[in-house]
Amino acid sequence: MSRIKALIAAAALSLTSAAIAATVKVSDISYIDFTGDGENFSVTKSAFTLDTDTWVTGSLITVEGDAPSIDIQTVALRNLTSGQSLSWTETLAVDWNLIRVGLEQWSFSTQQLSAGQWVLDVTGTAWGDKIEQGFTATVELPEPDAGALAAVAVLGALVASRRRKA
Repeated sequence: MSRIKALIAAAALSLTSAAIAATVKVSDISYIDFTGDGENFSVTKSAFTLDTDTWVTGSLITVEGDAPSIDIQTVALRNLTSGQSLSWTETLAVDWNLIRVGLEQWSFSTQQLSAGQWVLDVTGTAWGDKIEQGFTATVELPEPDAGALAAVAVLGALVASRRRKA
């Protein structure tokens, strides 16, 4: 019987890890360079609201067309309630002085964000003149009751192991 309880506890832990992340995607593919000199942009996109302080992680990638050509200069998450700001790090860069085609990636490692309404601020330059360019940002958020589910799973595993020893 104790093996069954241990298996149930293990299954609960497995389900907990699957329930941890919910994904918020923010996309903007509307930038085109009509000048030939690069079209600068600065945009604030509504992202998500946190009811409590929460650990999150995120990434951004430039997208569109056969020849993507959008240079992202800054990416940040900003809390409209507290003013907290989290700058992202460029993880895949393009030397735009040498070429006008390439993909960029930005990310931030897991951070604890304070409760409030969060927005995504992005600045950059669009170099493409034939098709609109842009980006897609992804932020991973925990499911609302995943912490409680994890606690129940750990408690179940402890109870099962104690009964085995007895």
